[in-house]
Amino acid sequence: MSEPILKTLVVLSLPLMCMSGASAQALKAPLSQNSETGDSADGWQEIAVVERRLPVFVSGQRRVTFVPGDHAGLRLDSQLAAQPGLSLFRRANSLTAHPTTQGLAMRGVGANAAGRVLVTLDGVPMGDPFGGWVFWSSFAAGDLAEVAVLPGGSAGAFGAQALSGVVDIRSRSAADTRPAFEGWFGANDSFSLSGRAGFALGGTDAAISAGHFQTDGDYLVSADARGPVDVPAASEASHAALTLEHDFGAVSARGALRYFREERTNGLALAINSTEAVDASLTLAGVAGEGQWEVVSYYRARAFENVFSSARDARATELAVLDQYDVPAWGVGMLARLKVGDFEVGIDGRRMSGETNERFRNLGDGFTRDRMAGGDQWTLGAYGELSHTDDWGSMSATLRLDRWRSYSGARIERDITSGDVLRDDEVPARGGWQPSARLGALVALTGAIDVRAAAYRSWRLPTLNEYYRPFRVVNDITEANPDLVPEKLYGIEVGFDYEPLNTFKLSATVFRNWLKDGVGNVTIGFGPGFFPLGGFVPDGGVLRQRANIGESVTDGVELSGKLLLQPGVTLRADYLFARARITRFDAMPELIGKRPVQTPRHALTLALAYDAGGPFTLQGDMRFTSSQYDDDQNLRRLSGIAAVNMSAAYQVNETVSLTVAAENIFGARVVSAVTADGFETLAQRRFWRVGLKAGF
Repeated sequence: MSEPILKTLVVLSLPLMCMSGASAQALKAPLSQNSETGDSADGWQEIAVVERRLPVFVSGQRRVTFVPGDHAGLRLDSQLAAQPGLSLFRRANSLTAHPTTQGLAMRGVGANAAGRVLVTLDGVPMGDPFGGWVFWSSFAAGDLAEVAVLPGGSAGAFGAQALSGVVDIRSRSAADTRPAFEGWFGANDSFSLSGRAGFALGGTDAAISAGHFQTDGDYLVSADARGPVDVPAASEASHAALTLEHDFGAVSARGALRYFREERTNGLALAINSTEAVDASLTLAGVAGEGQWEVVSYYRARAFENVFSSARDARATELAVLDQYDVPAWGVGMLARLKVGDFEVGIDGRRMSGETNERFRNLGDGFTRDRMAGGDQWTLGAYGELSHTDDWGSMSATLRLDRWRSYSGARIERDITSGDVLRDDEVPARGGWQPSARLGALVALTGAIDVRAAAYRSWRLPTLNEYYRPFRVVNDITEANPDLVPEKLYGIEVGFDYEPLNTFKLSATVFRNWLKDGVGNVTIGFGPGFFPLGGFVPDGGVLRQRANIGESVTDGVELSGKLLLQPGVTLRADYLFARARITRFDAMPELIGKRPVQTPRHALTLALAYDAGGPFTLQGDMRFTSSQYDDDQNLRRLSGIAAVNMSAAYQVNETVSLTVAAENIFGARVVSAVTADGFETLAQRRFWRVGLKAGF
């Protein structure tokens, strides 16, 4: 464990250990069945959620909820990928994806590694403070109570970074945590062990959990393309968490401390990385007169190391091309809310800092250059929201204003041997104001038909990684851009929900999104050759730079249907059509009309679940995604895919159940990325697991 992370753990654990007194009082709030408060996904049971936080009400927004603990060891990102509106960057899940590419996209609003979807856990943003990506292997499904997917730009309490939607995760309360153990063994000698327990410390409810995952991994290239340097993408990850809840009478408090460590090999022997992370949060809530208030504060620290390497000589040898030997980052933030009747006000502040220290320019005899690049940024916003529910339906109007600033930017490059400074960029501070707003309404036309509509403006501040960190993957080089401006999304949507019987439901939504200044990697030139911006680019390589693309437009349709075929058997179908294209880019007009990278036009999920209340449950799905492009020029086409997944569980007795699950059962070829010379990287390989759960 790194010394900074260890010190952080010790300091942050002290206030959590001091909480004592009367037992916390948990309030149970069952989910309703309308489109705004909970449309449970097929095979995913609806539960009573322990409400420790003020609810976030957004009228006119379709909300899909599920319980992540019911999927026989499937990671959270794989479960989210079952929603056609959501997509994983490069179609790779966290079993094989490089940590810096684990971002989410929604509704075809151009994918990127940082993600354009805000992911929160109990109100705390989960994006990495430096890069914005999410470490999906840090989530223990058994510790989570509910995951809610809210598509469309958001404002209000979700605030900045909720550009195209929100994944709002809520964990179990300590008072509701029972002793439990889960373990499974699977393909590639993979295994996972995890457990949790809840108990009382005087008047404080406490819960602890821990787990470990390990796999020998699968190859990232096909058998006919492998060489001696190719190795399986092995990884291991460990996590631990402590939660304390206490009711002081007028104020309830919840403290959480989470630790995570991961080690990975990314398909080549020299391409390794490690992550160490600690998160701490404190939530206070209470009643003030006729109103309710809540304050969520948090601190997050990261330590990251990473090596990129390049295969050479027909993949007989490899060469390390970038050694990011020290990438520290931290973030701190607070959200304060007050709700009185139909009106809510709040403030939201976030501060991030990070840098990369790396060695580069390896001509065969070792690295000759050293680089430090990074900076700081903060956002501070305030919002007001009016919401109202009546017999006719509901409405909400939100207005928010944020101030942002990126500063202390630096990029210093030195000769390793002589120590001479070869580059010292003066990166000017940048800042500005960003408004965001949302207006939504739902009208109950009849007892069976609800109509909803919404209009919104949201925004995302580019990450420190996008501003300052260049990187190289094989022979493709991407340069940073300290002149980036925030992304802005404008959107309108209208939809309906039709539920004539409790055995059938149909939902449809039509939407249009305008993405202004979306950050993308644009092509500067092809190797071999020397470029002033990025230096020498090898044969078969490409030089790109992050840039603000003037405007992209996405027109789309979401369809969702659920049918109870007979007691215990449910069929669900979800479909997304998203026609995305670049409509304005003055710097590179040749890209107008091109499709944004990693953006499929069609996505379909068909799911069948059996749960008749007996000991045996079964669920399976087929997920289809149409073709997409891996580059801004739309030259590197990735074919469409159709993968089948299944899981089953058998309840042996009141405490023990057996599980089995398999992903991509028929071994569909999922190409995640392709280089300029046609070399393909694979993802979502066939994977099976059998497991046991025990609860006491």
